[in-house]
Amino acid sequence: MSKRKFSLLRRRAEFNTHYTILDIGTEFVKALIVKREDDKGIVIGAARVRQQLTDMHGGAVADIQSVIDNCDRALTEAEDMCEVVPGQAVMGIAGEQVRGFSTTMTLPRPQPQARITQSDLAAGLQAVQRRALKEAVRQMSHELGVAEVNVKLVHSTITSVRIDGYSVSNPIDFQGNVVDITVFNTFAPLHHIGALQTVAQELDLEVVATVAEPYALARGCNTEDIEERGAIFIDVGGGTTDVALVRNGGIEATRMFALGGRSFTKRLAGELQISMGEAERYKLSHGDGRLVAEQGALARQALTPTAEVLAQGVALTLEELAGDQPLPATICLAGGGAALPEVAEQLRALDWAETLPMAHAPSVRVLGPEDVQRVFDSTGLLVGPQDVTPMGLAHHAISIEDEADQPLGGLMRRVLKTMKV
Repeated sequence: MSKRKFSLLRRRAEFNTHYTILDIGTEFVKALIVKREDDKGIVIGAARVRQQLTDMHGGAVADIQSVIDNCDRALTEAEDMCEVVPGQAVMGIAGEQVRGFSTTMTLPRPQPQARITQSDLAAGLQAVQRRALKEAVRQMSHELGVAEVNVKLVHSTITSVRIDGYSVSNPIDFQGNVVDITVFNTFAPLHHIGALQTVAQELDLEVVATVAEPYALARGCNTEDIEERGAIFIDVGGGTTDVALVRNGGIEATRMFALGGRSFTKRLAGELQISMGEAERYKLSHGDGRLVAEQGALARQALTPTAEVLAQGVALTLEELAGDQPLPATICLAGGGAALPEVAEQLRALDWAETLPMAHAPSVRVLGPEDVQRVFDSTGLLVGPQDVTPMGLAHHAISIEDEADQPLGGLMRRVLKTMKV
């Protein structure tokens, strides 16, 4: 039973054009109401509610009831702003135990002259998903130190299909010797997904998609240049930093590690001998450039060591993801922590070419809401890097209908339903 009082009716004509976006972060719950107009999304309602220190841990829900209360307040504020209660919701998922990676399988064809059928592709996709699930279980079991962990699929999308090395958008009826299928999957432990499902049920949300936030960020800010050259997306949230690698025309992998804005606040509180609340306000003022020179110097001195550790964490994550291929030379920063100048400074200061497959140090830039493709804010409330990720989730929402019309998207849904993953 929903805790929210639905004073606003779900209007039938608006069901397929309006979406609720819910970003449950360590520091804030962020809610958006998005209206789809043609191929664009217009944010018509927005709200954010601060979480308590014990509500989240490592990017995952730690106190379900408190998080439900916070989500309820954020959703009600956003709905009241635009007087619309959407019937569909898109939720973001993040946290250090969430794993996203691409899996490619090469499928030789015994009869290359025969035309490729849906049955052929379905068999190939099942093989890809079985391999991906096995790898996700292996990775998480190793990291958690248990024999086997109960892993659930969060989101899956076909990113590439090639026939004899030739890229195609729909391989049906083609001929060829070898089909290469690449699928990007996101997995998370059962307890993590179960907590989000409980939140959604209590709030009476009809969730049409749960998507990894770094995936939504990278996809929402994708441009032709990034498509061609690749990029590294880094979302510095309250409790975790999320990294997404875009390379060779698609999203290859996402990783998260447990260091974010709250670590900066704790450092500031310790160095300046002030409360966490005062340190948070001090930090935000520093990020906005509102401190006088002397206070700014104190903040810089206190925050630089933590920013250095974060940059080293990014480098270690990229070392794991790089493999034997060169990394892109562009880093795109988002999240509330990206507003701190020390983060970009320490990323630029790393000797990238010495430790990673890079020809030279990457360019580093901080993203803003204007960098999210096809999503526009009409509320005036989305103004900084902390708003980019929920807008990326909004981009995902307005793209759902497009994906539903794609033949491979429909085939993937049928395959997953058959496999019950």
